[in-house]
Amino acid sequence: MIIRHQMLVAALTCASIVVTVTGAVADSATGIQSPEEIGRQLKSRGLPTTGTVPVQSNPAVSPVNTPSVPPVPGSREYSSRPIQPAAPHPPPAPTAPASITLPAITFEFGSAQLKPEAIEQLRNLGIALNGELKDETKLLIEGHTDRKGTRDYNDELSKRRADTVKDYLVKEMGVSPDRLETVGRGFSNPANPRNPYAAENRRVVVVNFGAS
Repeated sequence: MIIRHQMLVAALTCASIVVTVTGAVADSATGIQSPEEIGRQLKSRGLPTTGTVPVQSNPAVSPVNTPSVPPVPGSREYSSRPIQPAAPHPPPAPTAPASITLPAITFEFGSAQLKPEAIEQLRNLGIALNGELKDETKLLIEGHTDRKGTRDYNDELSKRRADTVKDYLVKEMGVSPDRLETVGRGFSNPANPRNPYAAENRRVVVVNFGAS
């Protein structure tokens, strides 16, 4: 009886592990990013502070107590040729603003109406903006399309989709509209340039231009 009981417990434990792993795989397969992941990717990345470190003078070494050594003929000190100043260091290259692509935010074909499966991703985005990213004050919502249709049509459609995302965040999640700007990129910046008609080109990107 004891052995049968132990075998039963072991079997149930294995079954629960399989169910848990299967559920985790199903969640990751949806492509929905968590509020924590959104917060990590949209955190401001400031440039490192550069400057000159002041040189501390050593009172033990000064022109008063340093022995004088006459210059040796042929040395640099003896030469009258002027010394060229060192070339200045080039300024550091600016870093790109933090951004995140949210392909799980999808729309009905040819319209700016959100699909039901996009709501969970929008809620996670709103949670991140109201939580970890609450101090970020300037975010840009970009709408992108594939190559189907004319440029004017896709520019207008992608702008309406970006506006839809902003409206949801403001009305449903309580995000301040002053923090959000929108733009329609159309098909001008495809995620897959080799195939401009690919599905991954239809996406929403959030860019953090703020500096917390």
